[in-house]
Amino acid sequence: MSDHTAKIAKLEADAAKLRAQFDLGLAKRPLVIEFSGLPKAGKTRTISVLELFLKRNGFRVEVFIERASIAPIRTKGHLHFNTWVSWASLQGMLEALSKPELDILILDRGIFDALVWTDWLAQTGKIVEEEREACDRFFAMSRWVDLVDLVFVMTCDPTLSIEREYSDQLTTKRGNIMSDDTLRQLSRSISATKAQHASRFRHSSKLIPLTRSYRRQQ
Repeated sequence: MSDHTAKIAKLEADAAKLRAQFDLGLAKRPLVIEFSGLPKAGKTRTISVLELFLKRNGFRVEVFIERASIAPIRTKGHLHFNTWVSWASLQGMLEALSKPELDILILDRGIFDALVWTDWLAQTGKIVEEEREACDRFFAMSRWVDLVDLVFVMTCDPTLSIEREYSDQLTTKRGNIMSDDTLRQLSRSISATKAQHASRFRHSSKLIPLTRSYRRQQ
């Protein structure tokens, strides 16, 4: 048995133990896993892999995709946009928790991510400290944070993020968010949010080393 196969077998054995706990009725609500982090850090691919693994091992899974792409508010660098998207994630989580047929909810950006973007808005002077504190108080409420069972914070070098974004595009012109300066600001906001709020979340912070072959798969 190869090392890779052995690792998969171990993961599947652990999944079977967790599945048994669900079958015994020990889980009072769906398990909530949030993925947050820098754009183009591999979050979407990782969620897809995890979703398939869980489904193949007998779990009933739902993925809540972030709503940024469908937000009616088009100005991304604005408090209104962040509030709308963050509320949508919170609403999606609360609705999923009421589904008795669901075992695991995967949040593609959620409560932790709302705090990251709030920090970025404050860092870049788009909101005042009073607004930042109000947003933090709401989204960091124990009532919401305690519902998130695990947070994966995925990061990579902003240069790699930019490379991945434009590798298959017909333009090299930077967008408002996918620019070198903004990504470095977001990296600082991720670090600041972890420093301020990590103790309140059950989390796994990973720096994802993206090899060239891996980037082409994304």
